[in-house]
Amino acid sequence: MLAALFKMTRPVNIAIAVVTLAIGYYLLSALPLNEAGINWISLVLQSLGFASAIAFANIQNDVLDLDSDKLNRPERPLVTGKVSVATARKAWIALLIITVACGIADTFCTQDIATAAGWTPAIFFVLLSALLIAYNKYLKHIPLLKNMTVAFLCATPLLLCLFYPTTNATAGTPATIAEKLGLLHPAMLFAFLLTTSREIYKDLEDETGDLKAGIMTFPIIAGAPTARRLAAFLSLFCWALLPLPVMQGYYPALFLIITGVVFTPAVAAIIISAHKQNYRRAQKLVKFAMFAGLIALVVSC
Repeated sequence: MLAALFKMTRPVNIAIAVVTLAIGYYLLSALPLNEAGINWISLVLQSLGFASAIAFANIQNDVLDLDSDKLNRPERPLVTGKVSVATARKAWIALLIITVACGIADTFCTQDIATAAGWTPAIFFVLLSALLIAYNKYLKHIPLLKNMTVAFLCATPLLLCLFYPTTNATAGTPATIAEKLGLLHPAMLFAFLLTTSREIYKDLEDETGDLKAGIMTFPIIAGAPTARRLAAFLSLFCWALLPLPVMQGYYPALFLIITGVVFTPAVAAIIISAHKQNYRRAQKLVKFAMFAGLIALVVSC
């Protein structure tokens, strides 16, 4: 049962979020390894906070989606009976408490609570938890908005890096949000656009089951061809934005070379897979493109 419950947390998504958080601080030269970096306690607490948040949200989502998963995802633990609904409910509540506790612990253990900035981690994880619950209960029933909400949630590790108090490694003074945004916005844009595209492909894959379950998604309302075109446009638009951070002077030409070599064939493969209605492969390729983009940022930074 524990293995099945662990599977419900989506460990791959947890790993991606934790890696994204670390990459965000790396791009800001604020990892604990750097002189101007945050401390290890903060990084561990924030990583645990994101891991718990993703875990509780996915388990709660599976509980609420039990009926539709019987049609779309019959292999999931709740559907097969490997995990009971009561056990899953207790698990997500416990993980929710851990999520908020991590934010509060980061505030009191590592920050100056006398300042507004010192409360950033506590406020962040409370708001993140509220948004995840709102998504599971309400927002995921609104076509397209649900896809964009998931995309926004995937960028939240970078948002925490943006608002968390860090030091400018060069000047030795507190880094401003504007300074940090210049370094982080490429990753945030790519994560948002590509995740929205991936979520549309996910809805396309689940279209038959969602229709039987009475769940209205963007492909069902707008039609599969329109949904495919929008997802393809988002991927192509992301590709077209690749030169932007180089033109703005935030990243060297090496970033454009690496992403151009890897990202171009990936986008082509995504669109071709979707055209052949192989939506699961399209989703995997989108994840690969996102990972390749993050690696390019790290290598070229």
